[in-house]
Amino acid sequence: MTYQRFSVPDLARRLLASIAALLGLVAGLSVLILPSPAPTTADPTEFSAERAMASINRLADEPHSVLDREAHDRARDDVIGMFADLGYTADVHSDPLFDFSEPVDKKTFDMLSTEQQAAVKDAPADTIVVDVPGKSKRTMALMAHYDSSTVEGAGNDEQHYYTSGTSHGAADDGYGVATIVETLRALKAEGRQPENSLKIVITDAEEIGLIGARNEMRHHRADYENVDLVLNLEARGMSGPALMFETSPNNSAVAGYFLSHVKQPVTGSLFPSLYALMPNSTDMTNLIPEGFTVLNIAAIGEADHYHQSTDAPRYVDHSTLQHYGDQVLGLTRAWAFDGQAPTLTADGDLHFFQLWRGLTVRYPAAVGTGLGCLAVIAALGAVVVRAKSLRWKRVLGTVWGLTWRAASVSAAAGLVQLGAMAMKWAPESGLGPNPLLVWMFAIGALIGAGLTAHFVMRRWKKGLGQEAIAAVLLLLTAACVPVMVLVPGTAYVLVLPTLALALTTLAPRQVRPVVGALAAFITVVIFAPTILFIHELLSLSAVWMTVFFAIVPVAPLALVLLQAGSRRTRLTAAQTSSGSDATASDGALVAGPAAAMA
Repeated sequence: MTYQRFSVPDLARRLLASIAALLGLVAGLSVLILPSPAPTTADPTEFSAERAMASINRLADEPHSVLDREAHDRARDDVIGMFADLGYTADVHSDPLFDFSEPVDKKTFDMLSTEQQAAVKDAPADTIVVDVPGKSKRTMALMAHYDSSTVEGAGNDEQHYYTSGTSHGAADDGYGVATIVETLRALKAEGRQPENSLKIVITDAEEIGLIGARNEMRHHRADYENVDLVLNLEARGMSGPALMFETSPNNSAVAGYFLSHVKQPVTGSLFPSLYALMPNSTDMTNLIPEGFTVLNIAAIGEADHYHQSTDAPRYVDHSTLQHYGDQVLGLTRAWAFDGQAPTLTADGDLHFFQLWRGLTVRYPAAVGTGLGCLAVIAALGAVVVRAKSLRWKRVLGTVWGLTWRAASVSAAAGLVQLGAMAMKWAPESGLGPNPLLVWMFAIGALIGAGLTAHFVMRRWKKGLGQEAIAAVLLLLTAACVPVMVLVPGTAYVLVLPTLALALTTLAPRQVRPVVGALAAFITVVIFAPTILFIHELLSLSAVWMTVFFAIVPVAPLALVLLQAGSRRTRLTAAQTSSGSDATASDGALVAGPAAAMA
């Protein structure tokens, strides 16, 4: 029996990477910390969620879909009254709700009941516009919609699908309307004319086909000739951060402007890239093809309230509302009062993500491409350096073992959701109250992570450490390349952990604890918030995908921790005399019992 004595440096070396991973978890999740709602007595030039609640209570006192004309008209008058209370006279752009020359409008109209058709056939879509002139005609538009949701349900050819819905629209889109009203009030409280102009656009009929925004582009396009930036406010949930999830293409200038003037942004280039692939739409769907530079913000937490009767004032998260306001007021104030308006058009995109609360890493897409190439080269280089000593059958076995475990657990989570929908335990659409959703995600992610970690540890203890590392690096490289090509804005999520694992593997034994600690921090700080946000974005109908994504970082993180904590325990005389750092100085990568002693 061999006994080992552990010194304080040994213990510190073994714990350093683990501590770094925990710090990464704290830092990554710190972006979820929301500001405290400011009271009604707050400085009048600052945003107050409690003051903004008055607008939500006024607008969302009842459901007000465009299909419920009386309630809808009351909501319209309420919004006009909010601006009148601030001393602004609103223009109302009344255009046809349905243009029957458009196939999409006719299709929507045909999905209504006979009674609904009679009520809305000749009804207008009333978009509310307020112009705040500045010394310059260059304009930033703030946009939200005031109609509450309609509901499209399943049926047969003899049934009509659309109902007026029961949602009060407190979040969707009371958050947007209230934020804009309170922002405008705070700016007016400064008592000075803006340097640059503002345009407030509160659209109608967004929920039934983005009709208000579409009408603005069809019938009032000339009114937007001086608009350089459109900031749209939406909601797909009741709580959590107000996430900046969409930009127009070539976003390097506008994304940089946003990040420079918002004190606590919650965003990442991952989200615009993913959103562009999703079938979802907002009013910006009509504006981006027109060439406008846009930013889109929405809360996505507690999406079970989305388009439900519980989207009501009593469920509003005041901290979420404050986060909307802090971001919007900061950006709007910069535009209004900072003198020369910036140029927001650019060639190329920006890659960016939060390192921790209030600190964003950003770099041009070209740098992201360079980092991606470096990660691939480093990963393949780490494999090539040890190619002769690798048992490739075991490498391929590790690739297969990791793949089928992640795929099986993800598929099982998806089947559980399908079963829950079939048994009416969860909504068939994936929308609405789903008490099983959190458990399906959490249990699936934990099982998958546990199986993956156990598999990696078992390989390590069997003296297959270098084979496990090679397998994971090859898998990551295979994933990085298509992601870099197809959705480059998301690539940092895989590229940086891949580079971190490769550098840990290549690092000399003496500095490996430090390199491994940095790698563990990077892996966790990137993946922790990303997994949670992707779950919020996709899990309403794709639990399997979020479970799979939660499993992805486990293998590289486990190997980083194992490498960073490993030490040379026993080497042959030949190895010692050779001085080869590629094998002999790397106890973690020497096949046999010595590799297992970590």
